[in-house]
Amino acid sequence: MDGPIRVALVGGVPPTLGGGGLETQVTETRAALERRGHEAFLVARQDAPRPFDVLHAISAELDVCAWLAHWRRNPAPLVVSPVLVVAPGRERIELVAARVPLRSYGPRLRAGLLRRADLSVAQTAHEEGLLRRLGARRTTVVPNGVTPITPTAPPAGTPETPYVLMLGSVSARKRQAETVAALPAGLGVVVAGGFDGTAAERAAFERAVEASGATWLGEVRDPGAVRALLRGARALVHLSSAEGQALALLESLHEGTPVIVSPLPANRELAARHPGHVRVVDGPEGVAAALAELERGGARPAVPAIPTWDDVAATLERSYREVVGTAR
Repeated sequence: MDGPIRVALVGGVPPTLGGGGLETQVTETRAALERRGHEAFLVARQDAPRPFDVLHAISAELDVCAWLAHWRRNPAPLVVSPVLVVAPGRERIELVAARVPLRSYGPRLRAGLLRRADLSVAQTAHEEGLLRRLGARRTTVVPNGVTPITPTAPPAGTPETPYVLMLGSVSARKRQAETVAALPAGLGVVVAGGFDGTAAERAAFERAVEASGATWLGEVRDPGAVRALLRGARALVHLSSAEGQALALLESLHEGTPVIVSPLPANRELAARHPGHVRVVDGPEGVAAALAELERGGARPAVPAIPTWDDVAATLERSYREVVGTAR
C-alpha cells in the first residue's frame, strides 16, 4: 500500500477519568503518525463513523475486547499492542487462565484477541515471547519512545538539595510506599505522581512520606516541569513489581539521568542496552549502593540514544503497510 494510511486507534482511559503511560503511548503514537502524513484518530472520541485502513488496539483490556466484539463496520486488518503487565512468576497463571472456558473472563478474552490479530506488537523481546505463548500468530517488537521536550522550571516544592526521584502514579504495584519507607535517610527522596488506590493505602503512603522526610509533589502534568525534575535528579528510582516498558525510565535516560530499577525482564533488557545508565537491584536496600556505583568516577557517561515517537511511528508505518498489503 502506498500513500497515507488511515489508522483508527482504540484503547486507554478517558482523560477526564485518569490516565498514565498507556494513554501517553496512544496520544504520542497518534501525533507522530500525523506528522508523517497519515490520518490517525481515536475511535472512542468520534461522533460519527469514519473509514480506516487499519485498526490498532493499544491495550487488550476488557473494554477494548468488548468494543472489538461488536466490530461490524469497516472491516480492516487488526494490529494489537496489548501492553501486558504481568509480574514475574505469574506468567504461567496467565497462560493457564487464558484457557478457562468463561466467555467474559479477561485472560481468555486477551488471548482470543491476540489470536485474532493480524499483527501483535510487543514492547520488549520478553513480552513478544509471552504473546507467542498466548497464541499470537504474527509478532514484532516496537519499543516505546520519547518526545524531545525543553525542560522548564521544576514544580513548586522541589528541593534545592540533591534528590533521587520516583516518577509515576503512586500505587501498590509501583511500590512507592514501601520504597520510601525503606530507603536510607539522607538520600533526599522526591515522589511525583497522583495517587491510585484506596483511602487506606493513601493514608499509609502519606505516613511513610512524613516519617521519611520525603517530598510528595502530587501529579505533575506539565511536561517541561517533569523533564526538569528528571534532569535535576541524581537518579530515577523505579522499583515496580510489574511493568511493561515504563515511559518514565525512557524519559529519564533521554535526559541523561541514570535509573535504578527492579529485576523485571523489561528492565533487564534496558540494562543490557544501556549498562552505564541502568542498575538493577532486588529492593530498596540496594538503592544506595547502586547510586554510589553510578556516580563513581564523577561525570556521567554520554546521554544514551533513546528512540523518539517519530521513530516508533516510522516502524509502525512499515508494519501497517505490510498487514494492509497482505489483507488486500
